[in-house]
Amino acid sequence: MNNQRVGSLEWTGLAVAGAALVLSAVAFAAPGPSTQAEGTLAAVDPAAVTVTTSAGTQVRVAVTGDTVVIRRRAVVLEEMKPNDFVGVTARREADGSLTAISINIFPPEFRGRVREAQFVMDTGNIMTNAMVFQNVRAVLGRTLYLKLGDGSVIIAVPRDAQVFRLAIMPVGELRPGMHVIVRGTPGPDGNPVAVTITVDAQ
Repeated sequence: MNNQRVGSLEWTGLAVAGAALVLSAVAFAAPGPSTQAEGTLAAVDPAAVTVTTSAGTQVRVAVTGDTVVIRRRAVVLEEMKPNDFVGVTARREADGSLTAISINIFPPEFRGRVREAQFVMDTGNIMTNAMVFQNVRAVLGRTLYLKLGDGSVIIAVPRDAQVFRLAIMPVGELRPGMHVIVRGTPGPDGNPVAVTITVDAQ
């Protein structure tokens, strides 16, 4: 991913791919090229998961003690509250304003692991990782007010924007048949090792 600076801020800890790309996964920064597989879990064992993609290809990805499994649940914007830490994928309009495409509400466990940042994605969309203002008017109608460093970001949220709440889940709860997005990096032997596995809630 070709990340760029936006103003004085730079992505340093986490990326969330937009719903416009038909996925919304979280990936902690790791060195080296990344690997991604989206599809249905065909097999799960303590050492690896096997994903059957929409093309019918099976991909086996190793699982380690560092692999983070995230459950993703669709919610309504009204569930968002002040002090939530969020990742927003947005497009920049002709007038310079931002319109949300997808929003991920991070779990409390991510605090301190995800830094405030804003960057340009390969698609040209803008990713903003920031905290919702500690203010009762933080979510006003369909407008989201985010605190970013010493400043703020205002993002319009249309009705078709997807909103998800993320939660950490144990690796042991993975089951065949679940829809997942697996992101990882090549291991020492060249085979992919999962960094994160995002599961769509049933």
